[in-house]
Amino acid sequence: MEENLRDAMAEAVRGSIFLMSGNILSTAILSLNSILLARFLGPDKYGLYSLSLSLVSLLVLLSNMGIPSFLVRNMALLRGDERAKEVASFAIRVSLLLSILLSLVGMAIAEPYSSHVLRRPDLSDYVRLAVLTIPFITACNLSSSILLGIGMAERSSTIPLFQSIFKLLISVTLVLFGLGVFGAIFGHLSGYIIAAIASFLLIRDFLSRRASGSLSSLLSYGLPLQLSSIMAAVVNQYTTLLLSSFTDFEIGNYYAAVTFSSVLGIVISSISSSLLSTFSRALEGGIERMLKLSVKYSSLLIMPTTISLIIFSEDFVRIFFGSKYKLAPFYLSLLLLSYLPVSIGSLSIGSLLSSLGRTKIILIVSSLSYSIFLPLSYLLSNIFGVTGIIMAQISSSLVSVSLYLLISRNLRVSIDLKSSMKVCVASIVPAIPVIAVGHFLISPFRIILLPLYFFLYISLIPLILLEQADLEFLREVLSRIKLIGRASELILSYERKLMKIASDLRELH
Repeated sequence: MEENLRDAMAEAVRGSIFLMSGNILSTAILSLNSILLARFLGPDKYGLYSLSLSLVSLLVLLSNMGIPSFLVRNMALLRGDERAKEVASFAIRVSLLLSILLSLVGMAIAEPYSSHVLRRPDLSDYVRLAVLTIPFITACNLSSSILLGIGMAERSSTIPLFQSIFKLLISVTLVLFGLGVFGAIFGHLSGYIIAAIASFLLIRDFLSRRASGSLSSLLSYGLPLQLSSIMAAVVNQYTTLLLSSFTDFEIGNYYAAVTFSSVLGIVISSISSSLLSTFSRALEGGIERMLKLSVKYSSLLIMPTTISLIIFSEDFVRIFFGSKYKLAPFYLSLLLLSYLPVSIGSLSIGSLLSSLGRTKIILIVSSLSYSIFLPLSYLLSNIFGVTGIIMAQISSSLVSVSLYLLISRNLRVSIDLKSSMKVCVASIVPAIPVIAVGHFLISPFRIILLPLYFFLYISLIPLILLEQADLEFLREVLSRIKLIGRASELILSYERKLMKIASDLRELH
């Protein structure tokens, strides 16, 4: 059983790396696309382009219904079973039908939405064109979920890359040819059409002409996740409303910090998606062992990354946003604190509950967390300003983590707190000399100390946390990934030598 668990964990590590790589690259390409469109369209037309896509985001949210997570879980559970193809076909048909209906609704309400919500009646044709993307966005999401569930994360990660690359090429080309806002939106649509076609070619062997499944079971699993997503969207709008009462300077600094912290959010969401598939494979036994492994290995990446971003927050902000964003480093440091509970299972337990089908518990936890955030953010924002909103976000995050830990006890699984503490120590101790030396350097030149921090970190973890079995496991997994195989081998070889030296010294004493 231990070997099967390590195989599943190896798949999770590889899957997380591929998803992270794909998501980060696609985000970078989309950011470049936004920069180029903003430059070529100009402020006025770029604003119209952005407004024209606003209805799409809302309707895509409504079309989700938790079906992507349902597919990841069931494809992992039924891996190797012919029923998996029938379940996938059933879920795809339901989801695509819903997305087509919502696209038609979007076309029908485009005119009143443009007139009364956007207050720009002339945008109705652009909005109609934009909502045509909804079925294709859905197709891409479903295909990614199927590939992830069957253990093909490397293929899953290519789908957002297809979309972002073709969107960039077509949008920018059409705008340069003078098609303006229409060209930008048509490029957006074309990118998703091409990605959807490519994604269905990737999954065609994993579908069946025959579709079988229960709509009630799909809804009982997916609806709580859908409601959680809707609540998150409402809370985001509420946060925007609270922020509107502050100065433009404070709001700009806040969103600069949010934008930068979203990079770590991409890493975390990639790991979370991969863990859902992994836990679903481990349901027949060894859930607690898998939970401990997932917390340990996800913490090894997330904790030092978070601490390093906090240490060098001022330097990163200066490099990417400039020196005018005086408040952003402080806001960024506070926002990053909400990622630290990963070391005690905040990321893993949610994925475990999804794999067990306990999505109603996730809804309850989300509801309690948001019910605390809403009044607390209003109260603290009146006292501490924007900082108060971030404090409320951290508080609601801690409530979620506490509830998840209580729930894990009822599931008769536990976190290895000793291991978590060692990861925290290994992440914090290297920060002390780095901060001390950093006092003698000016920002943003302090960033040259970032490699020193990670060198100290990778030097410390084999001495206080990792075992020989961990190094062998990581070597086996990472050596199969061409992009990082050579670099990881150098690091792991160095850590093996440190571990041997430490072992020899202990024997001498």
